[in-house]
Formats: sequence, structure tokens, C-alpha cells
Amino acid sequence: MKSRLFFRSMLAISLLTGSAMVVSHAHAADPAAATQSSTSQNDFLGNLTKKEDSVNTRLQNYQTQSKAAQEQRTQKIQSLKDQYTNAPANQKARIQKQINSERDKLNTARAEQTEKLQKLKNAPQEQKNRLNALGKKTRSDATNFLNGGL
Repeated sequence: MKSRLFFRSMLAISLLTGSAMVVSHAHAADPAAATQSSTSQNDFLGNLTKKEDSVNTRLQNYQTQSKAAQEQRTQKIQSLKDQYTNAPANQKARIQKQINSERDKLNTARAEQTEKLQKLKNAPQEQKNRLNALGKKTRSDATNFLNGGL
């Protein structure tokens, strides 16, 4: 009986220690805390930092590329407007359709950019939420185990 109680106590301590480590790692996954640690680490925090840096780099690259594409479309719309003012009457309808098409494409690109930027910006928070949920589950498993079973 004593060995069983000892075994359960040791297992509970190890579960609680593991959950404390997960919670501390989740706290360190905070962007402000993660940027203070070294990015050359191969541990849990180092990996989180690398992932966050990767997401930030992708975010910046995407913003640059989409801004350039939108600027190019805006210039194309402007050139079409210039053609429209100098065009004969029979070509104005065709040019107006092109202008409308380019505006629609530009609006769609802006909406897609906004959506993708929000998704990329929310990625670190979603990861932090998953870590917190894992810590809560580990704590509840340890509590259930201490109270008589899983």
C-alpha cells in the first residue's frame, strides 16, 4: 500500500512539474519575453522564437509584395483613365470596362491582403492559446490522477 501511494505521489509530482514547465514556457512564449531570449537555442523557447521571427518575416515580405502589386494596379488604372480621356467615342465603353475590371481586382486584392495580414498577425496568439490549453489539460490530468484515477 505504501509503495503504491509513493508511486502515485511521485507520478503526481512529475506531472505537476511537467505542467509547471509548460506553463512557464507558455509565459515565455509571450512576444515581449521571447524576443529577449537567444534565437540560437534549440530548446522550446528557441523554436518558438524562430517561428515568430519566421512569421514576422513572411508578414513583412507579403506586405511589401502586395503593396507593390496594388501600386502597379493603381498605375494601370491611371493609364487607362488617361487613355479614356483621349479615346474616340467607340472605344470609351471598352476602356471603361477595363477600368472597372482593374478596380474590382484592386479591391479584391486589398480585401485578401487584409484577411491574410490578420491571419499572420494572430498566429503567435493562437500558438500561445494552444500552449495555455495544454498546460490547463496537464494540470487537470494531474488533479484527476491525484483524486483517484484518470
